[in-house]
Amino acid sequence: MLSRVKCCLLLLLVLALVPAMYAQEVRASMSGVVTDPSGAPIVSAKVTATNTSTSVTVVAETNGTGNFVTPFLAPGKWELTVEAAGFKKYVRQDITLQAQDKARVDVKLEVGEVTTSVTVNEAVSQLQTETASRSQVLANEVVSAVPTQGRNPFQISWAAAGVIKGAAWRYLRSFDIGGTTGISINGGREGMNEVLLDGISDVRAEWTVISIPTTESLQEFKVQTNTYDAQYGRTTGGVITMVTKGGGNDFHGTAFEYFQNDHLNANQSELNQPQTTGGVFFPNGRKPPNHINQFGVQASGPILIPKLVNTKNRVFWMLSYEGMRQRSADPGIVTFPTMEIRGGDFSSLYNGSGQQVLIYDPRSTKADGTRTPLAGNKIPTAQLDPVAVK
Repeated sequence: MLSRVKCCLLLLLVLALVPAMYAQEVRASMSGVVTDPSGAPIVSAKVTATNTSTSVTVVAETNGTGNFVTPFLAPGKWELTVEAAGFKKYVRQDITLQAQDKARVDVKLEVGEVTTSVTVNEAVSQLQTETASRSQVLANEVVSAVPTQGRNPFQISWAAAGVIKGAAWRYLRSFDIGGTTGISINGGREGMNEVLLDGISDVRAEWTVISIPTTESLQEFKVQTNTYDAQYGRTTGGVITMVTKGGGNDFHGTAFEYFQNDHLNANQSELNQPQTTGGVFFPNGRKPPNHINQFGVQASGPILIPKLVNTKNRVFWMLSYEGMRQRSADPGIVTFPTMEIRGGDFSSLYNGSGQQVLIYDPRSTKADGTRTPLAGNKIPTAQLDPVAVK
């Protein structure tokens, strides 16, 4: 009976660890050394990191060399407090941490009573001395403010250093998985990039992206191009990390409507000349219907029911919804052979420079690879395949 219990506990432990095996750490950390005015390290100083939005705290203590590390810090605004007996309390405010940051914050305490505090508002250096990785982080203000055709955050990655988009996508909508997947990072092949959504792999076995979060729900979008940490071991391209908003003690919300209309847009280049597109004829470059509406809401905050539930400083929620209605044409230029060409007569075929495109007899190929042009640039009727003729 005891062995069965042990087996069940072991199985539960394995199942609990399975999700972690496929996750990478997207949270940040702060590290540094605490010293006195002479530069000597201070041992056992209390170091507290506080998230200013959620009041979540992470407490650490300096070691024998005065060093400390506060790990697992969610991206956002933080405040660092250092306390030690015989020294003034040190407070550093407005520390902005981005996804996977390894910020360096060295602290020099002043002699005095701990009831007295020294507040520092100096920005933390953006130079990441604790990691060799090269990356570019796009905050929500950039992701939401930069105009994109389709409101797909992956389109922003095209502007990052070392990123080349694949096929010529006119725009990326929130559900266009093909265009989202088809990017090359730092010379890697298209569709061979790791994509992380809040630390969880967001690609299928064939490397296509699974889920694309709404633009309003994203807090950060990070493109990592080289020198990855050991936790990234299965990509031959780059790593894209997306961090969604997590809510806080205050209620926040947005509502948006993004629209396009053929009365506001210029005509598409393919329709500047009369042609047939999709079976519909648009004479004299008449614009086709183009009505695209993307709308939604995003809200976050604590769970608050007066006199019943108040989860401030403990539990938070975030809701994001986006809908889309589209009625538009997707024109293209298609070339069809004339009746003469379909009959084997290429005498009227010229290139863009006005030179005739010669047709060669494949049965005249010599050892050196040269061939003889067909007389009159016409394929003899006897050489036409009867299946092709029909």
